[in-house]
Amino acid sequence: MRKYYKILALVLVALVTFGGQMQAQNLLRGLKQTAQKAAKEVKNGTANTNAPANKPGSSTNTGNAAVATAGKTFYVSQTTGSARADGLTPTTAMKDLQKAIDTAQDNDIILVAEGNYLGNMDRGYIQNGKFADATHDMGKFISIYGGYSTDFSERDILKHITKLQPTDQKFTAPLMNVNARRPYGYSGPVGNVVIDGLVFDLGENNIYYVANVKESATGTPNEGVLTGRFVEPDSQPKYPYEGTLNGDEYGLHMDVEGNVRISNCVFVNCRDYGIQALMGKGHMEICNNVFVACRYAACQVKGNTNDAGIEFVSLDFHHNTVLFTWTRTKAFEDMGQGFRFMNGIRTIDVHNNIFGCNSNCAVERVYYESNKQMEALKQSNLYDNYYFANRRDLEIAAMGASTISVPAARIEEAEQIGPKYEGNVELPAGNDDFINAIDQPYLEGFMSLTIISSQSYNANSAANQVNRMFGLNQQGSETVRPSMYCNKYPWMKALDLFGKVPGYGAQMPE
Repeated sequence: MRKYYKILALVLVALVTFGGQMQAQNLLRGLKQTAQKAAKEVKNGTANTNAPANKPGSSTNTGNAAVATAGKTFYVSQTTGSARADGLTPTTAMKDLQKAIDTAQDNDIILVAEGNYLGNMDRGYIQNGKFADATHDMGKFISIYGGYSTDFSERDILKHITKLQPTDQKFTAPLMNVNARRPYGYSGPVGNVVIDGLVFDLGENNIYYVANVKESATGTPNEGVLTGRFVEPDSQPKYPYEGTLNGDEYGLHMDVEGNVRISNCVFVNCRDYGIQALMGKGHMEICNNVFVACRYAACQVKGNTNDAGIEFVSLDFHHNTVLFTWTRTKAFEDMGQGFRFMNGIRTIDVHNNIFGCNSNCAVERVYYESNKQMEALKQSNLYDNYYFANRRDLEIAAMGASTISVPAARIEEAEQIGPKYEGNVELPAGNDDFINAIDQPYLEGFMSLTIISSQSYNANSAANQVNRMFGLNQQGSETVRPSMYCNKYPWMKALDLFGKVPGYGAQMPE
């Protein structure tokens, strides 16, 4: 592991010295943000009569008999809204996003102005539905667009920041939980589920050691990194710390079906997945997002339907920037993937993304369907992506052996990937704007990351004396000290990563 991180340090040098011009590959053609359409509808007063449209190229095959018609538009503004308003006009905006979700019905649209939204009575999280089964609240097909000015005259997600950023709240829930399902066998209309233009940040809530470069145990790699390392769940901090919680919680959790899109969002400092989703019949598109410093994995989507329905489930993960995904523990034992190919989905397309500095692998494809016929139907497409400084670019399973690490240049040789596999390459030289947009102290700390492991044994400890009396094994202890582990990333810097590489990673929102 230590040798690996020394090699990583050479990668950054290679990015600078590697010659050649970047080819213009797969530029975004006519990428239109549906939220921009929503903004025009607000301005023209027609928002109530038009449902958001899918971007060009998005599938609309939901496996259901019909698609529901458009509903109402609700307005939410933390600063200008009122707790008792109806939310149906910009001048009568609601104050609470959770109240708007509770009030909305299927296929309604919610437009959210800048602010920090923490749910009813600042409980720390937002939810649409609770359980996805026939006997509980199964949620609604609604669309949520952030990034509006307080008077709703302008939409700019980088200027009018709409965020979910708890501070000292104690909660056991994802920052946002979205359920939109119907009972199995249901053949009626379904609608759209859209999450667009929100910042999900747990960095102000997580427990970190206070930054201290003089004390290696705090995991502070250098000056300029905001905090020491993340303090794992059930750990007892031994040094000064900041924050409130360290339990495993998602940024965005979903159990959905129909037409689903997550776009123009930022997932930063999420201590248990940026996005963790279950997808029923339909199509999910995850595009134009930034994932930074998430733990476990940046994005994991499983199919959630019976075998007969797998052909109606598809996923498109494209034009996302995925950086610094961290492993489950500070010993770097498992997890730490940027994107995971999971079971239960017929077709998965992963393309035009940037994967960088992921502590286990950029992309993982290690799971197989138990039904061999279903496995034969699957398409795991991985093409036209940029990679840099990942421990592995692709990790695949090997029957009866350990997993195999595949560099970008050899992805075409991985038979588990396909039928599309072309265009996976290291980040070309000449992308200094992108490298410079990354928080430099954080990047420097990652590139020089080291892990020190030590063991100790005290024969005269109370535990070992008792163990000897009963003929039990003696006990020792092991200390693992990484120079850096899941430290807080400055969330505002994550916004700088939009639009830095034409055609790859998160593009500048229109």
